[in-house]
Amino acid sequence: MTRRQQLDNGLVVIARPNRAARSIAARLVFEAGAAFDPPGKAGTSSLVARLLDRGAGGLSAEAIAEGFERLGVSYLARAHGDTLDVEARLLAEHLPEVLRRLRPIVAEPAFPEAEVRREVGQVLSALAEREQDTGAVVEDALASALFPPGHPYREPAVGTRASVPRIDAADLAAFHRERVGPSGSILALAGDIDPDRAIALAAECFGGWTAGRRAAGRATIPEPPMPEREVTLVRRVEGKTQADVALGMLPGLRRNSPDLPAAMVLNNALGEFSMGGRLGAAIRERAGLAYYVYSTFEAGLGAGPLVVRAGVAPDAVRRAVDLIRRTLEAVRHSGPKPSEIRDSRQSLAASVPRRLETNPGAAHILADCEFYGLGLDYPERLPALIRAVERDQVIAAAHRYLTLGRHALVVAGPALKEAL
Repeated sequence: MTRRQQLDNGLVVIARPNRAARSIAARLVFEAGAAFDPPGKAGTSSLVARLLDRGAGGLSAEAIAEGFERLGVSYLARAHGDTLDVEARLLAEHLPEVLRRLRPIVAEPAFPEAEVRREVGQVLSALAEREQDTGAVVEDALASALFPPGHPYREPAVGTRASVPRIDAADLAAFHRERVGPSGSILALAGDIDPDRAIALAAECFGGWTAGRRAAGRATIPEPPMPEREVTLVRRVEGKTQADVALGMLPGLRRNSPDLPAAMVLNNALGEFSMGGRLGAAIRERAGLAYYVYSTFEAGLGAGPLVVRAGVAPDAVRRAVDLIRRTLEAVRHSGPKPSEIRDSRQSLAASVPRRLETNPGAAHILADCEFYGLGLDYPERLPALIRAVERDQVIAAAHRYLTLGRHALVVAGPALKEAL
């Protein structure tokens, strides 16, 4: 049975047993994602995540890496929009030592100057490559089109070529001090564990950590204004054989919105997976205009847009975009068909228990449920909520979230000025 315990320092520990394999997945979650980067220094959270294990608690980067290698630990830290996550996969017998090693990494990173300079250089190289990736180009341009300057979701998590060189070790230490601490943070453990013992071990390793921010509830991310009219951006990227398309619509959806089950059914019916849904059938299968096409809601603490993404041949961009628009308009006007809603409800309701079957999946879901205030029973409640969605709720969601005419459209690829 899943156990939840809040330590005296505010850290919430969640432990879910799964005796199917002698392994454990651990996930530490902090409200310290890219949304909280200082003004003009986009990429700070990402650099903090990348540098946590490059020297901490008096140990060098080499000593930390060798310790994890000896224990067979898979370690990863990364920044997302809302959160900075630290993940580890390990054998059950190594849990006490791994928790002891994770504690200084998250609580006492050193951010050595040489490591910071090296990482900044690597990020700048990656950003130069990113400018040649049409998928990344449309992703970044769409955010700039939908979110106004200063909005927490406007800048890419990895930063920009202008912002990253401005970040130094002092900035990283200040961000860590202000955003990363036990209060309001989460440690989720799933696998071959006794929940009571796992919580006791977590308290032993992390209970004395009192530095860092004192959370008074989750941050409030402001609602972005909807575009007054269609916004179209073309980004030319030469030397490519494929163009990428992104169409984004606001008002968007927050993770804790009561609309979420109906929006999930709508999104699945549209084409959550590139091989299915209304978009895939119309644009990829029947018209043969796209290498891939799918839709997604990017819901978080703040409202994220409904986005349609597609990869098409450069000379097919206009036809593909027109067909995407017509398909979305048809769904907005009439809603998905009863059969599409039925199939989407069945698919989504069945997918939730499957994600809980793996230790990493369970750790991820349970930490998210805690972070977004959904309750630890949410994975058990969600399938029933999805099955209960009625067609009129899906139609209402289509009217609310498919806001064509006030959307943003971005296309990136070669020789595109003639294509739109």
